[in-house]
Amino acid sequence: MGSSALYSLIEKTKLLFPSLTIRVKVLCNVYASLPSIHRKLLPALLLTIVVLLMLPAADDTAHSQAGSSARKSITLTIAPTQNVANKAGLAQNQTNNTPPPIKIKLLDPENIDGEWRAHVIRKGDSVYRIFRQYDIPSAILHELIALRAPEQYITRVRPGQIMSFYIATTGELIQLRITNVDNEPVLFSLREDGSYIFH
Repeated sequence: MGSSALYSLIEKTKLLFPSLTIRVKVLCNVYASLPSIHRKLLPALLLTIVVLLMLPAADDTAHSQAGSSARKSITLTIAPTQNVANKAGLAQNQTNNTPPPIKIKLLDPENIDGEWRAHVIRKGDSVYRIFRQYDIPSAILHELIALRAPEQYITRVRPGQIMSFYIATTGELIQLRITNVDNEPVLFSLREDGSYIFH
């Protein structure tokens, strides 16, 4: 009785899904063509893969159930509402309480032992090569290039411009002076905190 119901179900499935039936037959033929050792190992391998695929899903559901039952605390920050008059008073108080920005002093070449070295830029000169010629690390060149200067004085040098370096006896670049197109000096100076500034 049970086998006839199963048989009729299989026959109805064949009628409803003819392409599926063809694929099942192809798979059966491929399975039959396999060596006997492979036919014996294939079900065990498939069962192992199915079990491995199901394990993380069962683990994830356990984590999600544990996470959903645990309480979570959320910090809520509420800012007080203020009218325009209060905002103006608050802004005035903040400006009065804010300390003025600290000016970092520039190192003055006149107060530091060292010497000026000048280089007249010729056609084909590269700034990297010039810095290397005067033993100035490439990291300093990158720092100077990164400064917000209105024009790219360092990367766009032209023949005839003069690059003057004040190098301390300790080897630090204290000041870089570049003449621009109008022969006016553009300065890059070292500050006390070790950073450079364009001015």
